[in-house]
Amino acid sequence: MPRQLSQKQRLFIAELQKGANGADAAKAAGYSPHAAKFQAYRLMQNELVRAELDKVRQNLAAATEYNGERCMAELDSAIAFAKEHKQANAVVKAVELRARLAGLLRDKLDVTVEQRVDINDALEAARARAALRLPCDPAATIEGEFQQLPGVAGRGSVDCESTRLFSD
Repeated sequence: MPRQLSQKQRLFIAELQKGANGADAAKAAGYSPHAAKFQAYRLMQNELVRAELDKVRQNLAAATEYNGERCMAELDSAIAFAKEHKQANAVVKAVELRARLAGLLRDKLDVTVEQRVDINDALEAARARAALRLPCDPAATIEGEFQQLPGVAGRGSVDCESTRLFSD
């Protein structure tokens, strides 16, 4: 038996159709207000929900006879109007919308990493590189004697340059 959408998933899709954003649609569908953003994300990753949303979009496009071709034509006329009236921001926005419609721009990308990274190997390699740069223990190379300068008692730090100058 094929899986079906739950009542909450159907309500979520119905709220999205009304124009609500994901979090608001999840709240209206009965999901916890505290976890609404997470639930909206999770629902949008669900194959059944995405398939139903695609079906809804296709039905809407067929019912309104509005498609990508018509949208591109409207954007072309909007760009021409904006150029004619010297509205640079409107031109940029219309070009951006055209690029999104053509699939050239995306707001988010899903990136899945299949391979696990072992950080221990990376740390060992970094330590090995660091050992090559420091051939000896840096603390062992400090020689000499530090002296307390007159008038600096109790201030916490000693100025090494001044100490060298006064120790000669």
